[in-house]
Amino acid sequence: MKRTGILLCLGLSLLGARLGWVWLARKDAHSRMEQTSANRERAGKSAAIPADDGSVRITQFYARSGEMIAGDSNVICYGTSNADSVRVEPPVENLSPALTRCFYIDPQQDTTYTLVALGAGGKQVTESFRVRVKPAPPAILMLATSERQISKGEPFTVCYGVAHTSALRMEPNGWQLPPSAKNCTRFYPGVSATYSLVATGEGGTDRKAFSVTVK
Repeated sequence: MKRTGILLCLGLSLLGARLGWVWLARKDAHSRMEQTSANRERAGKSAAIPADDGSVRITQFYARSGEMIAGDSNVICYGTSNADSVRVEPPVENLSPALTRCFYIDPQQDTTYTLVALGAGGKQVTESFRVRVKPAPPAILMLATSERQISKGEPFTVCYGVAHTSALRMEPNGWQLPPSAKNCTRFYPGVSATYSLVATGEGGTDRKAFSVTVK
């Protein structure tokens, strides 16, 4: 019994020592991994953020959207470091050096914007990008009719309003109508039918239908 107890105690001691060694080894490995990760992170930050040597820099210059619809507004943001003065070409508004600032633009055609930053000794840096402006799509903004149902021989009136439209027609009769912001036309339908106003322009096509019942 004594020998068995001694062997049991010895086995437990060896097991405890082995578990302690494993725990220490894992802790040491984990510590080395954390140190390596921290070193890599510091190295990455050092590479991504250059030291400020006092020279003029443009830190950011971009538009909220590189493509927009004519008539809409867009936003340009910029940031500079060590700049004495800044300007944008083509001129939009008076700018001043700032870490971050945004302003509105509303170009009507494709435009290239250039930010010019001037620093000490007249040193100049520039950055540019282009904003593409697409034509506004035609739109039938309003369509109203005099009656939904008429007697044969009675006139029928349709009023409409369109925008961004170069041509307007009524189908299926093919009538050409003036592309106006507000206009009415009268005709005499012979039978019940469904008609459509079709507006076309540089930006595409818009279509709206209306029906009339002839008794």
